[in-house]
Amino acid sequence: MRLTPFLALLLLAGPAFAGDDGGDKADKAEKKCHWHWRGHSEFAWSAQLDLPVTDFGRAMDQRTGAGLGMQWSRVREDGRAHRTRLEWNLFPEGNPVNGLKTKASNYLLSFDRIHPLTGKANGPYLVGGLGAVRWFVDRTPVNGDAARFHTTKLAVTGGLGWRFSPTFSAEARYLVSSVDKSFDGNMVQLSAGMRF
Repeated sequence: MRLTPFLALLLLAGPAFAGDDGGDKADKAEKKCHWHWRGHSEFAWSAQLDLPVTDFGRAMDQRTGAGLGMQWSRVREDGRAHRTRLEWNLFPEGNPVNGLKTKASNYLLSFDRIHPLTGKANGPYLVGGLGAVRWFVDRTPVNGDAARFHTTKLAVTGGLGWRFSPTFSAEARYLVSSVDKSFDGNMVQLSAGMRF
């Protein structure tokens, strides 16, 4: 019978959906479940300056970009958090480099972990993230037509932040990515976030 595996799975999963009647036993079981995350949700807007470095910085003639973002965090009482971050960044066209003018933009989706350094919600914290970045790049020869391409690459983020109050924080992040095999897309991001 097709329902038999489903019913067996439901019976095995029953204790996971049990109520609070178990007292201390229920509390101990919750502590053993790594997927269980107590805390509250926070939503925020962010704005950042993007400083391209290495290959990307040279191609952009060291022009600073800017971006906007949205963040959703699941925050514990001690300040540790899981955060989903979605950003849009724009880099204006710079002067020609090796005969090419370059303009770029990207969408970034990152899943971050925030770890406070003081054990409190406010104060300094470390941030690390893993995600993907969707690049849109226009390259225009000095005497020619623009060539546009787009690609999706892995993005790894690490940095340091400071939560000044329940509503305002600032971060300095280093993002490692690439545009193609021989062209990295690394940048330093200086970001400010406002919760609502």
